[in-house]
Amino acid sequence: MATDMTGGKYEQYVSDGLEPLTQKLVDDCYNSIETLCNNAMSQAEKVSRLETDNEASEYAQQCHEVIAEIILYIKNRKSVFVPYIHELTEKVASSHDCGNCSGSCKLNHDAHVTGLMISNELMKKALNKLRLTTLPLYSQTMFPDEYRILRNRMALLEMHMTELFFLEHNFLAPKIVEAQRSINAGGK
Repeated sequence: MATDMTGGKYEQYVSDGLEPLTQKLVDDCYNSIETLCNNAMSQAEKVSRLETDNEASEYAQQCHEVIAEIILYIKNRKSVFVPYIHELTEKVASSHDCGNCSGSCKLNHDAHVTGLMISNELMKKALNKLRLTTLPLYSQTMFPDEYRILRNRMALLEMHMTELFFLEHNFLAPKIVEAQRSINAGGK
């Protein structure tokens, strides 16, 4: 079995099939990220209501915008991408051959993998933009505790998103492409 530089932390994802891997991502990543988003959004609203520091309020607004993007990203994964994977695994199980389908079937398969990679890049850019706007935690200005809590929640959210990007790029996408190839669809 393959191992990685993290001491095998991700070995379970190597051996999982597409459907179990997707369910792990839903349970361990997507649902957790939704919870983190809700907590961070609530904290951003608290910081926005403070009138102590304009810079902290601007940071809270940036957080709010990034969190809203992440929520859309996760909702898209759960409402569009996960059902596609279920459909794909059903086609693989039934030995479907997309070579016998109309051309739109292939395009639809390709669009899902492309959409996965594009949305990951867009989210990375949004997180990077937020990272660049972060105020220094230790500076001459004393920021309220609410700001520090928000900053910690955003750092935790960024960490979870980074891990999700890694899992989707290195494990999910290759398994999707493999499944597509097995039914003569996309992923070329």
